[in-house]
Amino acid sequence: MFDAYEEFNVAKSACRECPVGKVYDNVVLSDGCKSPKILVLGEAPGKDEVIEGRPFVGKAGKLLRSTLNLYGYNDKNSIISNVIPCRPENNKFPKDKVLVKDCVDRWLRREIELLKPSCLLLLGAQPLKYVLGKTGITKIRGDWYNTLWDSNVKCMPTFHPSYVLRKKYMKEGKEIEASFINDIKMVAVEAGIYK
Repeated sequence: MFDAYEEFNVAKSACRECPVGKVYDNVVLSDGCKSPKILVLGEAPGKDEVIEGRPFVGKAGKLLRSTLNLYGYNDKNSIISNVIPCRPENNKFPKDKVLVKDCVDRWLRREIELLKPSCLLLLGAQPLKYVLGKTGITKIRGDWYNTLWDSNVKCMPTFHPSYVLRKKYMKEGKEIEASFINDIKMVAVEAGIYK
């Protein structure tokens, strides 16, 4: 017998309601536990994620997962997901805000309601826009906010790991990486998985 979250995943896997899902015909489900303290949220799956069927498994994913592991995140206390579960055409996040909002309302909001995490770690500009209704990741990363739809879920925006990798050898690279690591640590402390 399916539980509510398994039924949700079956429905999510079958979704082909918008043009994004029809391009690659592969929905990438979230990866982690069904009762997480933390939901880690990226933007959209890439090529590697579609091949493996898991979010954050490429270069950026390796950086993210190794940093998460340092601060106690694991598949018993957290889950990793994306704003949209399908790889967009040419790996470009859709510009159609209505399309993305419909997807967020149908899948992401429902997933958060089912999983009931106490904290969200938002990676990059798209989670910031669609979960908090805000822009300007550089200015507001590292501070706590509530989702647009649930004041009980605390959110910490931080840089996307691919941005951290792109900036690594630039003048500001060390500061960006340190901020990214610190934000991940602060969420772990807030959720009680790291002291």
